[in-house]
Amino acid sequence: MNHLVLPLPDPRAPLTTLRCRGLAGLLDRMAALDGHTPATTGPADPVAALARIVTAAGLTGPDEPLDGDELRYVPTPAARERVGSEQDGAWPQSTKSRHRRALRRTPGALFTFPLEDPETAGDALTIFTTNWSPTPAGCAVAVHRGHPLSAGLPVGRTSAFTGRYCRHPLTGDLLPVWTASWVAPEFGTGAVLVNPGHDATDLVFAREVGLPVRFALAPADGEEGPEHWPSPPVTGGGRAIRTGATDGLDAAEAQAEYLRTAMTRGLADKHTDVGAGSFAVAAFVPEGPHTVQWDRERRTVSHAGHGIPVRVSPSAVLAVVDPTARQAELCVVAPSSTVESELLALRLLLAEPHLGPLPQQAPDVLLVGPVAGKGDGLTPDVLELAVLVGADPQETLSLKPQQTETAQRFLRTHTELLASPQETPGEADNGTLQAAAQIKSALRQRNVKQAFTHLYRLQKSLAKSQAPLSGALTVYETLAHALAGLPGRPTDAQLGRTWQLV
Repeated sequence: MNHLVLPLPDPRAPLTTLRCRGLAGLLDRMAALDGHTPATTGPADPVAALARIVTAAGLTGPDEPLDGDELRYVPTPAARERVGSEQDGAWPQSTKSRHRRALRRTPGALFTFPLEDPETAGDALTIFTTNWSPTPAGCAVAVHRGHPLSAGLPVGRTSAFTGRYCRHPLTGDLLPVWTASWVAPEFGTGAVLVNPGHDATDLVFAREVGLPVRFALAPADGEEGPEHWPSPPVTGGGRAIRTGATDGLDAAEAQAEYLRTAMTRGLADKHTDVGAGSFAVAAFVPEGPHTVQWDRERRTVSHAGHGIPVRVSPSAVLAVVDPTARQAELCVVAPSSTVESELLALRLLLAEPHLGPLPQQAPDVLLVGPVAGKGDGLTPDVLELAVLVGADPQETLSLKPQQTETAQRFLRTHTELLASPQETPGEADNGTLQAAAQIKSALRQRNVKQAFTHLYRLQKSLAKSQAPLSGALTVYETLAHALAGLPGRPTDAQLGRTWQLV
């Protein structure tokens, strides 16, 4: 199986991002030394990845993209359910706990509204609701502007009739399907039952487009007759009216009866919605190599080839949209600050059933603590090494002069060792091999600081020797390559053999 190490950035913390990249490089080099085949480290074609998300899930943005605006991924109910029920593999417990708290769980019911003249058998709209006691009075269904049934909304418009109708699961009435700007794609299924007699938002919409206002509930102590007709919206319970057999039942009893009836017909079921919100997967930028066609009416990337060209900067999480990455042995190096954002988005993308093969196992996740301090005045190689080895990954790193000075000395001595022609032919001695075994073990356990401490000690020992053994130098250079990616004299084959022998 291919091996992929994917570092996620913290856009607000460049040094933390640098630390993640350094740790990802370390893990990638160890995997290569172990004989794993590396997979691509990012989406080979971010534009294609965004187009695949449009087809398989949801992608939304502003009417008029401006520099800095975000293109956001909206997970499907199937992906949210899979992650919410933790049926997507054995993720680390700490990550699962934080994701569990980040996801919103809302009990309710799913009702199915079969489409009139379906294109394929079983075509229907599903609607999640938490209160279906006034359901018989529903007069329309509204979907978000990027919904498959929607043609979008021209700029400046807030609603449009889709030309489609669906059947009410309780009455069989034909309900028009509308596109409405106020329908949030992130909640439920992205479709809602419009019930203006019992909801203030629906009432405004109904009066705007000319929908009927019906009632299925009235105050419990209300009387009959024109002088007692209810005024919309009627909310907060009451008793069922104008519903036939359920007339007179209180709202809770009527609600239970409606669910029972629809379930008997196979058109409803109890359901707990898992809410995840939406996640930034790209940003609109004035310049860059990646251009997408933007559909302003649907507020998404056009997969039909029409739209206005806009440039985007892709997020690292798009890497897992690629089928090769989804089938790779994946390790994610993520700032601890991104667990509820980028890392959760990545997990949901992996759980999308229509993006490609579902991963056989959850990725290995390495959470990285933040970096405090500044790297002003340091050369890139010194800064990268100090950020990598100053503390173990999960710990907060306080970057101090003594750490950067140690990194400078280590790099200087490394260069001097490579430049020195004085060495004695021979295999590494037992002391070197024992130290190397400690370093390799620490790296395996991701105790980076401890590994560097032992490697620095080994380096000083070799530097003090007037003519160190060639085998000892090869062992040292192999470990310096694994830990920090430092250049050395051994070939790739020699590095692999030495790593296996240590």
